[in-house]
Amino acid sequence: MLSSSARCWRQACSVRAKGPQVAYYSVPAKVTAERVTAKFGAFGELDYNFRPKGSGSAECLGASDTENEAELEGTFRGTGENEYVHVEADHVDGTVHLYPVPKQCAQSRRARRVVPYHPSYSDKGATLQARAVSLGGQPEAREVSVYDGGGRGPHKIVISAYLGERQEGVDIARGVQMAAPSSAFNWNLDAGTASLRPPAPFTGSAKFTRRGGNGHGTWTGSLTMPILGGEPVAVAGTEFSAYMHKGVPQDE
Repeated sequence: MLSSSARCWRQACSVRAKGPQVAYYSVPAKVTAERVTAKFGAFGELDYNFRPKGSGSAECLGASDTENEAELEGTFRGTGENEYVHVEADHVDGTVHLYPVPKQCAQSRRARRVVPYHPSYSDKGATLQARAVSLGGQPEAREVSVYDGGGRGPHKIVISAYLGERQEGVDIARGVQMAAPSSAFNWNLDAGTASLRPPAPFTGSAKFTRRGGNGHGTWTGSLTMPILGGEPVAVAGTEFSAYMHKGVPQDE
């Protein structure tokens, strides 16, 4: 696994950011002990050779958390939708991670197994997730996630919203990822209701109403987000299905 600005397993990722607005472009990559190549269709390509940064060991590069820094040289060019960004870089710094660790390098770090991620949840706060999928024309998905760890008094919550698409074999997710004041998200698990009115760059608001006893419900309102290289996208409406439950994900 090779990373410069994002970590991907057997994939190459190109990431753009403008304040809280982000865009991820992911494609399958060909990775060898010294080189990574990937094609992003009309959005660009990547072809880098990598080597240890400084005096690290080439044979065990990425086998240790203290010996994983790398220098990448070659070609990377990328252009966003409607040319909102254009990048050309022949040299970048990054990191390399090896799974599993080669036997000859096993003493430098305990081997890590790659397993599916199944988060546990805290016993405080609330998580709300809403999603709408369109299968007509060019398939796309719109998603909103809100995490409030709870606590007394003013604190921060996390809001993520994305438009997911697939173009020319490239998985693209564009949207907004930000922290916001807890006052932007008012929720009541017992009543099964919540409202979200986040700060800019979002506009509008949305409301969750539980239907039945399993935590699922509706997500309606005027909530809209900007996306890099495109027109603003509605992230609430009658086409969304939503779910709210106690706790926020905990890394294990």
